[in-house]
Amino acid sequence: MTTALVLSRTFPYSAERVHGIYQRLGTQVEALAKVVDRVECLFLVPVDQDCAPDVIREHEARLRRLWSPAISLRLAPTILDDVPQGRWRRIGQGVFDFHAQLIARPTSTEGAISAVSAALDARPDIILVHRLDSMSPLLKIARRSPEKLRGVPVFFDMDDIEHVTSFRRLLLDPAWPAQRLLLLQLPALIFAEIRAMSVAAATFVCSEADRRHLARLTRSARVYTVPNSVRFPPLQATDVSEPLVLFVGTMGYRPNAQAADSLVQEIWPAVRARVPAARLAIIGPRPERAASYRSADESVTFTGFVNDLDHWYRRARVVCCPIYHGGGTRVKIIEAAAHAKAIVSTHLGAEGLNFEDGREIILRDVPAELAEACVRLLGDPSAAAQLGRAALRKAHCAYERGTVVTQLADLFRACYSDAAHRSQRTA
Repeated sequence: MTTALVLSRTFPYSAERVHGIYQRLGTQVEALAKVVDRVECLFLVPVDQDCAPDVIREHEARLRRLWSPAISLRLAPTILDDVPQGRWRRIGQGVFDFHAQLIARPTSTEGAISAVSAALDARPDIILVHRLDSMSPLLKIARRSPEKLRGVPVFFDMDDIEHVTSFRRLLLDPAWPAQRLLLLQLPALIFAEIRAMSVAAATFVCSEADRRHLARLTRSARVYTVPNSVRFPPLQATDVSEPLVLFVGTMGYRPNAQAADSLVQEIWPAVRARVPAARLAIIGPRPERAASYRSADESVTFTGFVNDLDHWYRRARVVCCPIYHGGGTRVKIIEAAAHAKAIVSTHLGAEGLNFEDGREIILRDVPAELAEACVRLLGDPSAAAQLGRAALRKAHCAYERGTVVTQLADLFRACYSDAAHRSQRTA
């Protein structure tokens, strides 16, 4: 029986964890299930996570329905998210040691390393590491016990290039001014990413722009563009949209909360002044994390998590994505295109996606211009529908989940076959 080991810190604790990072991981698990007989998912979770056997069985049953029946689930309660005291421990150590940085410290504990090492003792045929924080214990194991990884192809998913995201956040949106000192840690972070790519048989990124960026850092790594994807719903034959604008995203993610605040406070007043009947719905968990949550007027609804997102997309005429920070590619834009909705976004919000400005999406960066685009589309349902249909056509070619699953499965098979041939030659 062939097995794949999936290593991740990103555990979907509940049915509400459906945003982009979980959808991407689910796509990869689904692809692995086409290549091996069993997919063993090891999640590194906080030490206070409930890991009772009956709880794990419930989680496993849910993920089998959501991702693949081939899943088996293990939780390793090893993560400690404590913040070290003292500036040297918070900042200085990470300048010289990646494993002391905030992203890596929780998964660099001996408990996490032991849990991953024990999983490797079962000799999986394929290893998939989801994000750089989950690669941290594997990098330590590769140094201490390289024989544990010998002959096993490792796949590394960089849905975010962490040094790019960190640079933007620290330069443009630090939580406090002195936080910019963390920029001193970027060289160690970049070196860790390069090391991780050297361990991997293949590295996945979300977009061609990300692939080209990494190619400039290291020409020896095998980096492949594996886009985010969604399932495409059946569409109604006629447009039933209302003068409704949507923004979708968890407010627990700071760039989303900032986007919601910009939309409510800077963009929406100009839209409402010209389209009095317009309504705005901000959909996603933890709405209280947005500063505008309690100050929005009666035309704005913060829904929190919703079970039936399709209902809201059917009603909406425009989806607005005023993202100014972050990295990767936004599943929310692909999802809007899959529902044939007119999309208005900042350039960064649509970064890495292949939608053409003016033809399949409207890209503006100034709040007044974003508002103007929303006003025009709200007042012209035909133009909004035409823009949405063009986005749908583009998205179907590039971001349909079944197509991406097939592409991934082919990559897994090819690298697994190469590794097997190399092992036979050296045996």
